[in-house]
Amino acid sequence: MESTPRYGSHLSIAGGMHRALEEAMRLGLGSLQVFTRNQRQWRAPPLTAEAAKAWRHAVKATGWSDPAARIVSHNSYLVNLASPDREARRRSITRQLDELERCETLGIGACVLHPGAHLGVSRTPREPNRLGAAPSKDELLGLRRIARSLDELHRSLPGYAVISCLETTTGSGTNLGYDFSHLATIRSMVAQPERVAICLDTCHIVAAGYDMSTPRLAKGVLDEFDERCGIESLRVVHVNDSVGAVASRKDIHTHIGQGICGDACFAAILSRRELCGVPMILETPKDGLCNGSPWDLANIQRLETIRRLRRTRTRARAVASVWVMVMCALGAITACSVGGCSIFQSKRAAQAPNTTPRRVVAANPTVEENAALETAGTLQLRGYHDEALALFEDLLAKNPLLPEAFVGVGDVRFAQGRYGDAEPNYRRAAKLDPAAYGAQYGHGRSLQMLGRAAESIGAYQRALAANPKSAEVNLNMATAYLSLGDARAASRYGERAVELSPKNAAAHVNLGVAYERLGRAADAIARYQTASELMTPTPQLLMNLVNAYVADRRYPEAVNTAVALTKLASGPETFERLGWAEFRAGNYELSSAAYRQAVVLDPKYWPAWNGIGVNALNRWLASDKRDGEAAAEARRAFRASMNSLPDQPKVLKLCTTYGL
Repeated sequence: MESTPRYGSHLSIAGGMHRALEEAMRLGLGSLQVFTRNQRQWRAPPLTAEAAKAWRHAVKATGWSDPAARIVSHNSYLVNLASPDREARRRSITRQLDELERCETLGIGACVLHPGAHLGVSRTPREPNRLGAAPSKDELLGLRRIARSLDELHRSLPGYAVISCLETTTGSGTNLGYDFSHLATIRSMVAQPERVAICLDTCHIVAAGYDMSTPRLAKGVLDEFDERCGIESLRVVHVNDSVGAVASRKDIHTHIGQGICGDACFAAILSRRELCGVPMILETPKDGLCNGSPWDLANIQRLETIRRLRRTRTRARAVASVWVMVMCALGAITACSVGGCSIFQSKRAAQAPNTTPRRVVAANPTVEENAALETAGTLQLRGYHDEALALFEDLLAKNPLLPEAFVGVGDVRFAQGRYGDAEPNYRRAAKLDPAAYGAQYGHGRSLQMLGRAAESIGAYQRALAANPKSAEVNLNMATAYLSLGDARAASRYGERAVELSPKNAAAHVNLGVAYERLGRAADAIARYQTASELMTPTPQLLMNLVNAYVADRRYPEAVNTAVALTKLASGPETFERLGWAEFRAGNYELSSAAYRQAVVLDPKYWPAWNGIGVNALNRWLASDKRDGEAAAEARRAFRASMNSLPDQPKVLKLCTTYGL
C-alpha cells in the first residue's frame, strides 16, 4: 500500500499535451489531469500521430508503472448529456465520444465530466439543495437522459478501457450531481455500470451542502457516499478549498486552508484507506508563487501536513510543543511554566523592568530572535496561525523594534483575512525598515484588500525599489490601477507581470482586462485564452471572454463561450450574458429564451428584463406595430425592470418614446 497519496494537479497543455507530463515530473507529482483539446470549442483538429507519439514518450519518461490509473482527462464544459434538446444532446454525445476516443488512444484511464443540467424548473437561489431527497420530476428526467447518453456512448465504443467519471457539482441552477443519490441513480440506470465511476470535488460537495468542517461531520459525509454510491466507485478526487460557504452553490476554488472546507474535510479523505492510489487532483489557482514555491507544491505540502499532523486541534498544539522543545534543546528559547502566560518567553525576560532599550532603531535580529522567527515562520506556513502569532507577539513584547516580527504578525492576520489588523503591523515594519521588501509588499496588499488602492500603490512602488523583478507586486499594481480606472498604467504593470511570470494565469487575466478597457479587444482575447490554458476557467474569466468576443465582433465565439459559461455557473448573470451574446449575433429568439431563463432564476434581475423588453420591442417594430402581443410583452418587461431598479433614464425614455 502506498504511504503517500497520489497528489496531482490540472496542468496546461500549451505547447503540446506532453508538456503537461513534463511539468508534472518537474513538480514531482504522482498524478495528472489535462484537457486533451481546447475545451471551449465543439470541434477540434484530430489527434495527430506526432502528438500521440510525443505523449507516449513523455508517459514512459515518468517511470509510472500504472499511468492509466494516474492520468485523468477533463472533458469540455460545453457537454450537457442531460439536455432536453435532442440536437444539443446529440452534439454533446459526439463531443464526449471524441474525448473518450482520445483517452483510449493516449492510455488515459479516466475521463471526468459534469453530469449536466436538466434545464427545466430550477430551484430559487435561496432554496436549499435538499440532499438525500427524492429527485424532482425534471431532475429525474435529466438523470435518465444522462444514463441513455452514456449507454449510447458505451455501445459505440465496445471494449474501451477508459472510465467516465461523473463529477459532483454545487447544484447551481439546474445542474445535476449535487446529491450523491443523483450519481448513484445514474450508475443504477446504465447497462454497464462498471464503465461509470465518480469524481468527488471537495469544493463542490461543500458548496452543495455537505458540511465537512469537523472530523465527525467529514466522516459522516464519506460514510454517506459509501452507502449511496460505494466508496470503490470513487476513481478521482478534486482537492480544492471553497470560497463559497456550505450550501452556497458557489463554485469558486481557492488554495488549501484559505477557504471554508476545513482541515477535517481533507484529513478524512486523505486518511481513507480505500482511497489509497486514487489521484488527488488540485484545481486551485496557479497565480504567482507562494513564498518562492509553485502554488501546487505549497498546496500539496499543506495537504501532507493535514494528513500527517493536524487531525485535531490538540494534535496541532502537540506539534507546536515539539518545536518548542527543539528550540529549548538548542538553547535558543525557554518555555514558560504551565501557568497561563504566553507560549514562548525570551531569555531577555529576566532583565530588570527599568532596563534601557538595547536599541532605538531596527537592526538585524539576534541569533535567539532568528531561531524564534524561523520557528514562528514554519508554524505559520503550516497553518498553525495561533501558535505562530503567540511567538511573534512574544518576540515583540521583548523587542518592539523587530520589523521581522511585525511582518510575521501581519502575515498571520492577512492569512486569517483580518486585513485591518494586518495593515498596522506591516506599516510599523515598513517604518522601522523602509527597504524591507516583505514589509512594503505586505503593507501594499493589506491596503489594497481594505479598498485603499491609491495608498497601496505607494507601498508597492517601495516594494519594487527593493525587488524590481517581483511578479506579484507588478500584478497587484495592475489590479490597483484597474480599480482606480487607469487602464493604461495597469497595462504597463500587467505586461511586466506577464513577462516576469508567463505562466501566471492571473497576470494574463489582469492584462486582458486592461487591454479590453483600452479598446484592444483582440489583444484582450489572446490574454484570456492564454489564462484559460493555464488554469481551470472560472465564470468570471468566461464572462470576460464573452465581452471581449462581442467587442471584437466575433459573435459565434461569444455565443459558444456564453453557453459554456451557463454550464459552469448557471445563474441569472450568466444567462443574461448568453442572451446578450445571442442578441448581438442576431439570434433574437434564442436571446429572448436566455433572458427568460435569467428571470426564472431571479425575478428581480433587471438587466435580463431589459433584454426581454428590447427583443419584444424589436418584434413589435418589425411588424409595423401590428404585433400587440410583442408590445404587451415589452411593456411588462420594462415595468418589471423599473420595479426592481426605478432609476433607469434610458428605459424610461424608451417607454415614453414608444408609448409603452
